[in-house]
Amino acid sequence: MKILLLLSLITLLISPTFAATAVKLSCSIRDNVTVSQFKYQLSTMKWDNRFQIASGVKHARTKNNIPYAVTRFRNGDKLVVFEDSQQYFLVYANSDTPDRCELIESYDYDVTELPRFHKLSSASQ
Repeated sequence: MKILLLLSLITLLISPTFAATAVKLSCSIRDNVTVSQFKYQLSTMKWDNRFQIASGVKHARTKNNIPYAVTRFRNGDKLVVFEDSQQYFLVYANSDTPDRCELIESYDYDVTELPRFHKLSSASQ
């Protein structure tokens, strides 16, 4: 038992630690969108000066048995991801028409480098 605990701790210490993964997408309606997925099923979506959150991801398969994941944001938008083919679609609230998005970049947030938003003071504008 002690050996198993020791091996678990060593694995934890030497494995890379990331706070989140993110993708930057180019969508026809919203232009540039950043979607971040954090631990514990928390996701965020940012475009322009807007920000949405989501909790959880639903995994499913098409009729042709192709796996995909759906993240539903608080405003009713859904991000549909076909991970095998790296295809991304946004289905906006009150719409059934998917907006195909192109992947611009994907990256990991390091634990010590979480992104922060700093509001500019009126003096510096």
